[in-house]
Amino acid sequence: MSALWNWLLNLDRLPADAETMHFGWQRPLPGWGWALAIIALGLLAVWSYSGLIGNRRGRGLLAASRFGLLLLLIALIAGPAIVVPRDLVERDWVVYLLDRSTSMTIPDLPGRTSRDQQLRRALSAAQPVFDGVAVEHETLWLGFDEGAYDLPTDEGASEPKLSAADGRRTLLAASLDQALRRLSARPINSVVLFTDGRTPQPPTRAILRQLEAAAVPLLVVPLGSGEPVGDLAVGRVDAPGRAFAHDIVPVEIAIDRVGSMDASGSAEVKLVDALTGEVFDRERLEPDDGRDRITLLARPRLPGTSTWRVEIESEDIDLITDNNQREFDIELVDRPLKVLYVEARPRWEYRWIKDLIVREQTIDSSVMLLSADRGFAQEGNTPITRLPNSPEEWEPYDVIVLGDVHADFFSIPQQEMIRSQVSERGAGLLFIAGPRANPSAYADSPLAALLPIRGNLNLPLIEQPVRMIPTDLAHRLSVLQLMLGEQNAWDILKDPLQPWADLQWALRLDHRSLKPAVEVLAETSESLDEDQPLPLVTFMRFGAGQTAFVATDETWRWRYGLGDTLPEQFWNQLIRMLGRDRLTLSGQPAVLTINPRRAEVGQPVVVQLRLLDAQLAQRAVSEIPIELVDTADGSVISLSLTAVDESSTRYEAAYVPDRAGTLEVRMVDPALVRFDLGQRIEVTRPDDEMRDPAADHDLLARLAEETGGQVLDPQDLTALSSLPDRSIITPMDLIEPLWDTPLCLILVIVLLTFEWVGRKLIRLN
Repeated sequence: MSALWNWLLNLDRLPADAETMHFGWQRPLPGWGWALAIIALGLLAVWSYSGLIGNRRGRGLLAASRFGLLLLLIALIAGPAIVVPRDLVERDWVVYLLDRSTSMTIPDLPGRTSRDQQLRRALSAAQPVFDGVAVEHETLWLGFDEGAYDLPTDEGASEPKLSAADGRRTLLAASLDQALRRLSARPINSVVLFTDGRTPQPPTRAILRQLEAAAVPLLVVPLGSGEPVGDLAVGRVDAPGRAFAHDIVPVEIAIDRVGSMDASGSAEVKLVDALTGEVFDRERLEPDDGRDRITLLARPRLPGTSTWRVEIESEDIDLITDNNQREFDIELVDRPLKVLYVEARPRWEYRWIKDLIVREQTIDSSVMLLSADRGFAQEGNTPITRLPNSPEEWEPYDVIVLGDVHADFFSIPQQEMIRSQVSERGAGLLFIAGPRANPSAYADSPLAALLPIRGNLNLPLIEQPVRMIPTDLAHRLSVLQLMLGEQNAWDILKDPLQPWADLQWALRLDHRSLKPAVEVLAETSESLDEDQPLPLVTFMRFGAGQTAFVATDETWRWRYGLGDTLPEQFWNQLIRMLGRDRLTLSGQPAVLTINPRRAEVGQPVVVQLRLLDAQLAQRAVSEIPIELVDTADGSVISLSLTAVDESSTRYEAAYVPDRAGTLEVRMVDPALVRFDLGQRIEVTRPDDEMRDPAADHDLLARLAEETGGQVLDPQDLTALSSLPDRSIITPMDLIEPLWDTPLCLILVIVLLTFEWVGRKLIRLN
């Protein structure tokens, strides 16, 4: 019987796994439609036989037959069918986003555990949870740093294989947006975010509204320490490219303090010879030490090119070891510092300064006493009988010291030569004030521009004895550091019980009269001018060189208390500081400078070239080509330095770096390529997350709250086992039409045959 029905209704076309089925319509009519159809068809059938002559009962049967046939045709038009119920279930997706940036390598958890190790342990411990989630939901594992990307997963495994955490930035907003685009138009159950929250690009309001509109919660798993962390790093290192052997070389170091300083612990900053391991100097930093710049001193002995290293040794946990040291090259020159000292008369200060520079083995001195008789033998290691009278005669001097000398002792051309020696050749100029001529006699001279005072140079006296103390700048420049063994001699000089420390004569320098570029190296110990100390030693950069002005000539008094040690340290350090820049230019045909040498992406870098060799300057070219070579991939950027003065000795170009890395500046011009003028530019990202290692758990908690999610403990991810089912069920019933089945054909034939035969039997025409 079932085989007959299968043939009559074509049931063999139905799938074998169909368990339930029911009758339905492809084009169903409403109930009132069927009622109208039945009435209309009934009336039509009755009307079609009502006017015929014949047996009344027979005509009624034939009308019923026609009614059945018409009703069958209407039913076939409505599309009778067998319906097999089927539902299409589109399972929802659980997206796992795993932070793979370098901040994950920070070991800020107990036992020096890094955030990446914490993540790996959490994934391993929660493997059964992930297996259960994979049974109920579709899963997508993505890593992210600057963007989201697929993480490889072994076949049959529910957790991914993690590569090294080496992304330089964490762009959380872009990564979330990419993850949502990956599953566009698909049901998303939730996004599980494994991260420390450190990002320069948190999710925007548009992304959060998108998550809210789709009812997709963020389940955040905060990694790293929730407590504030801190780290000390070596930032910028300012050191001379060249220095004198046996001289004190100051190295100024910027200390980057990241995060909470209470958590950074104690540390020691050291200046080390990278080749020999010799420690030149060290300084201790405490957690509550607010200094962000320190100066370490070295006294190298051997000439030649050396590599020095600044390093930080932390006594406690150090979060980022890569930023704890920085190396730089320095060329040490073994030649004496050449000093010319010109004085008008043999005052007390002259006697001690002259003796100092004559007996100092690392100084080659020439001393000119203008008031001496014609037969007086001028002193110094290299005595002179007259003042230099040409640029070539001035050129050897690294430092020029002018005592209480009237400007008229120098001709105007000689003054111009001194000014040029400082501004163009990098020499130092030291003015020592005196009661007769310095600085008042220089008011209308070319050397007035090298003095720190603007306006009237007839300075009044400070009408009382004063004591001198150094400023913080003096410490950073490594000058005026007076020591008696391990004791700071300035503590003795400030002692009111030491009357010999009083400076009886000093000129009154008003802060308001100082030029804008002037900095103060020493000042009075007491506030004498509107509750401000008065400057006693000033410092100013002038062109390629630098100048200093000492407003007193009574440091010789200090020798009565402690001998020659303090005056010797005072003047020796000051003279050597003024001569350091000169060494950078000495013997060089040209000087290439980069400002700044350590820049950020998008920060303009100015490259300047100054031609010192006359033969090079005579070419008078308008442009000089250079190349910036990326040391990582060897890519080359071509630039042209453009002349900025009519003499064609200064050239300049600006460059805005667009990516992080190290760029080496190389000369391309054939006339300059043979000289070692190369410099390096270090470019960092302003949003480099390693500059701030602290995890941002507050951001993650806020994201979870705003999207209706929750914060999960990395050690307990069982909450993922109870995720709701957000699958989409779409009805996809299988419909098998009946209008073309044998049963329908048989019914039509039977009804037609019945009516035809009936009409013959009752003799209807």
